[in-house]
Amino acid sequence: MIKLIRSNPPEKLTEEVQKKLTEEFKKNKKKRVWDKAYIKNALLKECNGKCIYCESRIGSGYKEMHVDHFHYKDKYVDEVVSWNNLNPSCPHCNKNKSTHDTYEDPIINPFEDNPQDYFYIKNCRYYSKNNNVEKIVKNTIDVLGLNDTDKLVKIRFDLCNTLSEEIQKLYNSINDNKSTLPNKRAKQNYIISWCKNLLEKCISKAEFSAFMATTIQEDDYYKKSKILLQELNIWTKELDELDKSANKIKLATSRDN
Repeated sequence: MIKLIRSNPPEKLTEEVQKKLTEEFKKNKKKRVWDKAYIKNALLKECNGKCIYCESRIGSGYKEMHVDHFHYKDKYVDEVVSWNNLNPSCPHCNKNKSTHDTYEDPIINPFEDNPQDYFYIKNCRYYSKNNNVEKIVKNTIDVLGLNDTDKLVKIRFDLCNTLSEEIQKLYNSINDNKSTLPNKRAKQNYIISWCKNLLEKCISKAEFSAFMATTIQEDDYYKKSKILLQELNIWTKELDELDKSANKIKLATSRDN
């Protein structure tokens, strides 16, 4: 989970339209008044095509996109198409959350809360960062099923493990060729492209980016690769920007004292 910025509502979702759709829902709660292409497309765009909770890919070609009502729509009917109450979600998280009342029993909303203030991760699982946030973190994990072994943890582990293996291969290649790299432009381009591809898997647009960013930023082979490339004057501005982007969204790897 990463911090997200709420965009403005789509132009078609005017206050007048919101009132009209809300009244339609009040008359018939089975009517999916939020199920509009312009709403769903705007939601997908502001979350980079990912579930805002678990960060799995959603939308065309991936898991079905669900429109999650952060505050349960059948109870808080006046918020049924309120833009700030609509969240793009995957089937797993939305079905788990179901009728949960987030007013009475709050969970983390990445549009409102910064996950870095709440979580640390270990073994591809979420944990509470400190005692002060223990209750809301436990609620979030349990309500959404964020530590579901088969649905999420194993997938995150495979991706992070593959990333770690690739990072080690990258370091070995740089280290084995460090004496010739300064004079071999083609080889430099190959290494730069390799490093760029790895970093692009760890920025906010990528699937499970919080876990991937933390993996690369905490990896000793990555740190040594970065130092070597800097010493060889091969570390580029683009790599530096990608590195900073990954560092910006990484999560803690240990609990606060």
